Amino acid sequence: MNTNMNTNIKNITRIASTLGTWTGQTHLKTDIGSYELLAYFVIHFMPDPMRGYGCSLEGCIEQHNQICEVGNTDADGVDGYTQSCNDIAGNIIDWSDVTAFMYFGARIDVGFPFNKHRAEDTGGWVGPFNIIMANGDIPPNNDNDNDNDPAKPKVVDRYVSRYVKSPLTQYLKMPQNCSLLGEDDFNKVAGPIAVDSTTQGQYDPNRSDDDSSDDYDPYQKYLGTCDNGDVKPYLPLFEFDFEQSQSTDVNGTETLQENIQVKVNYKFLTMPNKSDFMYKLWPMVQRRFNKANMGFHVSGPYCYGDDPGRGYTFDMNFDTRDPKAMLKLNHGCVEGLPCTPPAAELYNLQRGGGGGSSGGGGYNPPDSNGGNIPIIPDDGGSTVDVGQTLFFLMAIILLSAMLLCSCCLNCRYRRRLKVVTSTIDGVDEPTYQRLGDVNDENDGDGREEDVGNDATNVQGGEQQDTADVTATTPLIEKAEEEGTEIV
Repeated sequence: MNTNMNTNIKNITRIASTLGTWTGQTHLKTDIGSYELLAYFVIHFMPDPMRGYGCSLEGCIEQHNQICEVGNTDADGVDGYTQSCNDIAGNIIDWSDVTAFMYFGARIDVGFPFNKHRAEDTGGWVGPFNIIMANGDIPPNNDNDNDNDPAKPKVVDRYVSRYVKSPLTQYLKMPQNCSLLGEDDFNKVAGPIAVDSTTQGQYDPNRSDDDSSDDYDPYQKYLGTCDNGDVKPYLPLFEFDFEQSQSTDVNGTETLQENIQVKVNYKFLTMPNKSDFMYKLWPMVQRRFNKANMGFHVSGPYCYGDDPGRGYTFDMNFDTRDPKAMLKLNHGCVEGLPCTPPAAELYNLQRGGGGGSSGGGGYNPPDSNGGNIPIIPDDGGSTVDVGQTLFFLMAIILLSAMLLCSCCLNCRYRRRLKVVTSTIDGVDEPTYQRLGDVNDENDGDGREEDVGNDATNVQGGEQQDTADVTATTPLIEKAEEEGTEIV
């Protein structure tokens, strides 16, 4: 149990270490063919200048979607500054710990036989979003597991994000060059409606923030049905754990090290129209990637626009304790992706860094050398090895084709053999003719006189021996015609 939850005592140094640019991305491509998928979000944290108007009350737990506010009058209407504990959901809050700006994008390249290519993004930074860094509940078994081994990391502090609806939320606008969303879709996914949905759904009293089950789906009631209306997308939810562990150097000196572990839960919603080719392509993409079990998951379909088959999400869930090759989260800017929102460029110039939306450090905490966190080179994405699988499938197809041809030839030969056998079985019994005294007289047309086929032929009243007759065959007939002597 985090004893700071009730009193909302926060470590400013640790919160400051979370500031700057965080880049989460999924970048997959195949080793054969032009198949590539890229989805990313970039979020930049800055201090909120309204933080000075914040307060804390014992028992007013921010993690449980509660917040302390200072009013101008008390409960009786008497003028004067008073503190009260209110619900975050459904209220406009005039302070937060940090503000955030976000940038979203996705690219899909589908090669043969579809040959479809699509790249979309928000076209600019969206914000500001106001976020409370709430003291999080530390796992109850944290101390028991690690007390006997100081080298094991021990969670000493935790902060979870809680979005609030501020007076500026109503002014969130879609960037002019946004190709990812339409105006109405933007308000639901990354605009004022999205903030309102997140403030209501970011805390579930029946589920712990420490529950990292991959089976949990906050959109479950919208899956494949519109009975509950359209899906209500949430903004990215963060959890920062600060772990301490002891280490011993070569001289035997023990030092205490502190590291930050980050968990992000975000379902990046896409909603193609029925006329869009991606509407029919999404089920195939979902089936192929989920079946490959590569640590990247596509969920859906969810109800959107009164269509139960329209909404699909990239499940971009990150945990630095359980890194996955297909999912990456970096505290810094990634080469080729957006880096610094315009509101943070003044910080960058003041610190001596470079500005720009696709380069430069932004308001990043200093590293051990006193400089900004460097830009991280793009690693080109994770390649999915499908070459061996394709060759294996081609070999199977080739062998199957050979087997089919062999079966066809066998069937053909069997039919021919059956015809030949039937012909042989239908041949008449052979005829016989004398080879002794054959009447050499020809009939009127010059042909030899037909010989009867009786076993004994009577000519001139004399009995002939059956030993002087033989079977007539085409070979014998041909020999007789050529005058060949037959023995």
